Amino acid sequence: MSTDDEISITTTDLINAGHSDTWLTQAEANMIKLPNDTELNELKNFNQPFATSLYLPYSPGDRRRDPNRIALKNLLTEAESALLMAGATPKQVKKTLRPALKLLEQYEGWPMRHNGLAVFMQQDFFRYYQLPEPSQYRLLSVMSSFDLDPLLQIIDNNQPYLVLALGHKNIKLYGGDQYEIHQIALKDLPDDMHRALNIDEFPKNRETHNIAPAKMGKGSEAFHGQYNVAEVDKKMLLKFFRLIDKRLHKILNKNRLPLIIAGTDYLLPIYRKVNTYDNLVPGGIIGDIKKSDIDQVRQKAWMIITQNKIQ
Repeated sequence: MSTDDEISITTTDLINAGHSDTWLTQAEANMIKLPNDTELNELKNFNQPFATSLYLPYSPGDRRRDPNRIALKNLLTEAESALLMAGATPKQVKKTLRPALKLLEQYEGWPMRHNGLAVFMQQDFFRYYQLPEPSQYRLLSVMSSFDLDPLLQIIDNNQPYLVLALGHKNIKLYGGDQYEIHQIALKDLPDDMHRALNIDEFPKNRETHNIAPAKMGKGSEAFHGQYNVAEVDKKMLLKFFRLIDKRLHKILNKNRLPLIIAGTDYLLPIYRKVNTYDNLVPGGIIGDIKKSDIDQVRQKAWMIITQNKIQ
């Protein structure tokens, strides 16, 4: 979870959990990994002989037979031949392929991942990324630069967004895109209405009662000043949501990402009344998403993004 207001949020920042040199845990295995901005620029600017790019789609399998590991092994064999044909020496070929062959040895249980693979390697360079399941590229190229077209197509077709989970308490902010979603922890984000407004307890109703004073008829009802609980709650929520809107102002206006609000249908129009961010997406996710499966939240959020044709 991010705790830095100054960070610029990008598609790949939101879905990456960091680059690892090995795939040893199931948690890592289930994550899509795309290059962040720094890595992407490094890939774009790479210009050295025998830059080798591999793309491999996911193929269904089981624990007895792993077609993905076999496909990777075959593609690396093809890469060896392609490098030699391009003029690389056997020593250069061995140095180029060494990290990928090590990756192949550690490549267990891929049928559980449902992700494709992209590998970029040269004798002094090695990066790999796990691509989303729809990726169907099988490609091998050896040039003086990496073939990034399939990777860029995936990145360009994606759209990061933010989801704000509303309520009387436990306010949460999430960052996601088509493939992943994660909570973003912000310092000093108001997360409890009573604490934020310094309210000890909710105002109580004052009941009506009949009296019979000398100047009024028997059974007359005295003025009672009864609270409308729903109206009082709405007014407090307006104040509370203004504090949230103010707190989010800096990070929202810096990153300019679409903001989706989530909560009960009672809360959403109240927040819209105080919202000052001009990239608030129409509609919203109805219900308490804090009690929902996080991937269901991602699916609902992405549906809203596509319905509003946001790119």
